[in-house]
Amino acid sequence: MGFDKIYMINLVRRPERRKRMMESLYELGIDAQIFDAVDGKKINDTYLEMLGAQMLPGYLDPYHKRPLTMGEIGCFLSHYFIWQDIVKNKYKETLLFEDDVRFEPYFKRKLNIITRNMVQQNLKWELIYLGRKLLRTDKEPSVPGFDDLVYPYYSYWTLSYMITYEGAKKLLDMNPLSKLVPVDEYLPIMFNKHPEKSWWEHFEPRNLIAMSVSPLLVFPTHYTGESNYISDTEDSTQIEGGSETEQPNADPSSGSGSQNQQSSEHSLKIAFDKNSMGEHGNLDPARSKEEL
Repeated sequence: MGFDKIYMINLVRRPERRKRMMESLYELGIDAQIFDAVDGKKINDTYLEMLGAQMLPGYLDPYHKRPLTMGEIGCFLSHYFIWQDIVKNKYKETLLFEDDVRFEPYFKRKLNIITRNMVQQNLKWELIYLGRKLLRTDKEPSVPGFDDLVYPYYSYWTLSYMITYEGAKKLLDMNPLSKLVPVDEYLPIMFNKHPEKSWWEHFEPRNLIAMSVSPLLVFPTHYTGESNYISDTEDSTQIEGGSETEQPNADPSSGSGSQNQQSSEHSLKIAFDKNSMGEHGNLDPARSKEEL
């Protein structure tokens, strides 16, 4: 498919998802590396102090009006360590999947057509969504010369995306662990389409070159309310002035993911002060991240 590396993020305690995804990828002829996700249920104070960080001042979830959850921190770190791996190995173009996705029919053929056209037209890009939750399609103009790419507006989820070395480096250079937000809030901030303007001053420059395939090629396997629906980010412990976790394990993952965590040069000191959490001004999405 032309990618230097293809990752599939999976929690070790979700072996059923791992099995289903690897079977799906095998049928599609896609060779992906399993990347053990950082498990929010295993994050504790020792690990957080070892890595270091600070929640973005004033952050509250736009819908639920709550601080970060441990699951959201684990999810962000999983993507963050992949970005580190991309930069460390100088991968030019990379593809990433989360483990709870389903593929549209002819996924590989459609993606190959899009990427071939991108090369032919010498398209400059840094991140392209293959799957996400759309919020305002009326604010997503087409990329000139393409009928299957758009410039995305603020949207949720990080089901799957393509990313370049330059894109990963931009995301790392912002030092996001010092001002943590969920990863699906961070990306729209970085391509300057996040509606919460009070957050902008913490992220300069916001010049990630982001696009999205349209129509999307990847969707969630389950939605809120459906049988077997599970959220490892929303349904987890919240950060309120400190962390409460289930296991005293200083290594929240194992295998490929943990190797990147242990080699991280960044500190992640979680210093979440409830008194520093402000109120959102003009951000009022109609629906939560988990709803449709």
